[in-house]
Amino acid sequence: MSPSLIERARHKLRTWNRQWQLRSLRGRMHVDPADALLIFSQPRGGSTWLEEMVRTLPRTATIWEPLDLLNNPPFQRIGFWWRQYIPEDASWPEAEALFADLFAGRMLSPYLTRTSSIGELRAADRLVVKFVRGELLLPWLVRRFDLPRPVLLVRHPCAVVGSMIKFKAWEGHPLRIGTFPHPHQEFIESHRALLDAVRTPEERQAAMWCITTGHLLKHPDNDRLWTTITYEELVLRTKDTLAKVFGAWGLDVPAAALEHARRPSGTTLAGSQVHDPTAQLTSWQRTMAPEKIEAVLGMLDRSGIDLYGPDPMPRRTYTP
Repeated sequence: MSPSLIERARHKLRTWNRQWQLRSLRGRMHVDPADALLIFSQPRGGSTWLEEMVRTLPRTATIWEPLDLLNNPPFQRIGFWWRQYIPEDASWPEAEALFADLFAGRMLSPYLTRTSSIGELRAADRLVVKFVRGELLLPWLVRRFDLPRPVLLVRHPCAVVGSMIKFKAWEGHPLRIGTFPHPHQEFIESHRALLDAVRTPEERQAAMWCITTGHLLKHPDNDRLWTTITYEELVLRTKDTLAKVFGAWGLDVPAAALEHARRPSGTTLAGSQVHDPTAQLTSWQRTMAPEKIEAVLGMLDRSGIDLYGPDPMPRRTYTP
């Protein structure tokens, strides 16, 4: 048997073993769903770094990207789209039941628990749930579940789009953002004019940033029913920004979180200048072509979003 076949067999055996352990653990975790800590961001928006700092709280475990429909089919089975929207006052019992299972540790898989060991899951009394496709659900979730204030992490769209293009995970996606029939699809279709204006991959990703993050930035409950922070202030004013996040939960910032802030996250791309904050925040200005920056900022202008412009820092502060 070739080494590659041996390694594949070992990987399959490890996966089966973990699936068996998770099945035995499902429904027996000792987490309080009312203590779940929710983090919302864009892909490549810095959520892994923040999640790793939050995970320094004792007895926590992470649920990873539960709205990845290919890797977590239960939400797909009830009709979710990739960027599902639910009106704040809507009743969707099936969705509510799935989120209740999620927050209670009754939805476990090797993918969802990829950053937590079985021992950490067994010992956990609260879950950290990280979303990069869930922003449009946030106003509905905070009205349906009594949770600690979720966190919305916002990052300059040029940095997000530049990182997404560099990461290459979104290569091959069609420029036109189509949708399959799904509940409440009238929301995304209300933005059809913006979506139909897309001509480049950068504009495609920027349009989704504007539709999802922009929806929350314009929401009257922004930074009221959830805690809004910016990635840029998290980088430059880490202690104060974390104090806002943990303070809303009635907790002190763990010393380990501040220590972890000095290290790159597990999803940081090689070559990222994480040890030079200024260089890190301005890297998109050096690596993106001017016409691509202009295309991203043009989408912001079309959407009436003024938090970010040609400078790397936000025009308004969210960190006291």
